[in-house]
Amino acid sequence: MLRSQQSDEGRRALGALVAFSRLVTHSATPEEILAGLARAVAAEVDVAAAAVLEVTADGGSRLAAATGLPDELAGFLVSEELVGSELGDALLAALHGAFERAETIPLVSGGDVFGSLVLLHRTARGLGPEALVLVEGLVDLAASGLASAARYAELARSYTQLRDSRAALERGERLRALGQMAAGISHDLRNILYPLSLHLQFLRRCVSREAVDAQDSIAQMDGVLKRGLETLEALRSFSHQAPSGRPEEVGLDRMAREAIGIGRARAKSSVSYHIVEDLQAPPPVTVAASECVSALVNLLVNAIDAMPSGGTITVSTGVAGGGSWVRVADDGPGMLPEVQHKVFEPFFTTKGDEGTGLGLAMVYAFARRSGGRVDLETAPGAGAAFTLWFPRAAS
Repeated sequence: MLRSQQSDEGRRALGALVAFSRLVTHSATPEEILAGLARAVAAEVDVAAAAVLEVTADGGSRLAAATGLPDELAGFLVSEELVGSELGDALLAALHGAFERAETIPLVSGGDVFGSLVLLHRTARGLGPEALVLVEGLVDLAASGLASAARYAELARSYTQLRDSRAALERGERLRALGQMAAGISHDLRNILYPLSLHLQFLRRCVSREAVDAQDSIAQMDGVLKRGLETLEALRSFSHQAPSGRPEEVGLDRMAREAIGIGRARAKSSVSYHIVEDLQAPPPVTVAASECVSALVNLLVNAIDAMPSGGTITVSTGVAGGGSWVRVADDGPGMLPEVQHKVFEPFFTTKGDEGTGLGLAMVYAFARRSGGRVDLETAPGAGAAFTLWFPRAAS
């Protein structure tokens, strides 16, 4: 009879381990694994309550899942790095005498600690040896699942970084190829447009001022020609793959102030724009000063164009990641995801005939040439913030 009972208990324990193993295998997140562990322990062994605590980023412990605990303990957090019985004692103290004993089993796999399982009893008696073996088996399965989830998350981050690096490399190659093409196009267009400009000047002098229709046609042609010349200038600037100025140590605060002065002059006088300066004097960076100012002016003009009825533009500087940054943010309409993904591509524009689609492409190319990067934060209805980041100057 005793042997039959032991056999039944053994089969039950094995079944519990197999069922929990399936759950761990198919769980998508660490949260599901921790919650499943708390449920499995409560269902299979005689405990008053079971608490699963996960390790926080600063080495503390936070309650992640539990059975048999009062609702007010939700969010229980131990900021100190407690292990073993110390962690169990901290939980007992938070429960104000509702339980008499706590048994703590760490979730460890491959030398990494992912948390702890705390078993709570209303008497001084703990688990028997058979039940303890079962709980340790469940804990080992949970720890292995958490280790696999951590490795998967790390692989996913590495893949994302690799994909982003590859996309940046491909974008850089496209920029170089388009730059070479733009150089040839701008040369050919210059040979066509400048003679046309001379012919228009000649026509204007020859046609009588009283010939209103003819003068209007000449004025329209002149406007189209000027637009073409502006596009030509943008193409010429874009075709420069090397810095157009000599790299030097500059302060981003000074670059920002120069750009703000130019940007204010570009804003429509009939529309109210409020430009806020939040300049924190970050360490200098090594860039071509003229290109840096031009890039910031591009971002300011972009912000102004995004708010035809006016708004607030914030220009700020700061320090992050071993470098310095300058940011231009507006409180305009923001961008849809499909626009955000294309915004740095050459010739992509949302301004119709008013835009060349080269402004932000040139900002991106400048950042890359300078060993930095440009980031965009935006969402529909939440404005847009462009951040230029550069490594700190060597000196």
